[in-house]
Amino acid sequence: MMQVTHHSSHRRRMVGVLLHRWHRRMGAVAGLFVLWLAASGIALNHSTDLGLDHTAISATWLIRLYGLHAGIPDRGFRSKTHWLIGTDSGTVIDGRPLATALPQPIGFAAANDLLFAANASWIIVLDARGQLVDSLQINDLPLSNIRRIGQGDGVVVIADTQDHRFASRDGLNWMPYSGNTIWAESETLPAAIRTRAAPYLSPQLPLERILLDAHSGRIIGPYGPLLVDAVGVVFMLIALSGFWIYLRHRLRSNHH
Repeated sequence: MMQVTHHSSHRRRMVGVLLHRWHRRMGAVAGLFVLWLAASGIALNHSTDLGLDHTAISATWLIRLYGLHAGIPDRGFRSKTHWLIGTDSGTVIDGRPLATALPQPIGFAAANDLLFAANASWIIVLDARGQLVDSLQINDLPLSNIRRIGQGDGVVVIADTQDHRFASRDGLNWMPYSGNTIWAESETLPAAIRTRAAPYLSPQLPLERILLDAHSGRIIGPYGPLLVDAVGVVFMLIALSGFWIYLRHRLRSNHH
């Protein structure tokens, strides 16, 4: 009888030792995860103040992790000796990125030593060095939309879907126009221009989105949230094992 009691007591001690050991291990792992959740959560709560929504990351390994690929177009728009390339990732003129991107450009023209880059609802005016001079929204223009942009006799010309045409020398004053126009058309980009533009047209991701995906586990794919769930189960096990260790200690104290 004493031998059975001894074995039973030894087995309980071994279970207690293993429980303490795994409780500490799970606590260490969970503690690191809690630190990450707390730090990323605080950062996301102050995303605007920290500028996370405007900070773009273009690290190659991260872009690949999201399944994105750099797509440098084969064609662009030329005006005299200048080249315009635009993608969803940015806008480049003569191999230099524009601070103000122009999504889905429809053309590029020059007049009076100024460069005019346009999309369906917006015109960016630049000087000969590619520096921003003005930005014209559709409300600043005499048309409700822009379908084409081109060059006339010393003027830049824009037209809408009804082929209503207006021309300007400076982008400020627009007058109806019916003269000859050479409309901007896309052309095959020279290899040198594509090479210079490549670093600025690689896909980018907002830091806010990366943090949000890392916070939720989605950054590592469809199994990421399952990993977060698994850590949640670890938390429950820690709570249960901690309660059991506490209860066991109290029972032992009362017994003695």
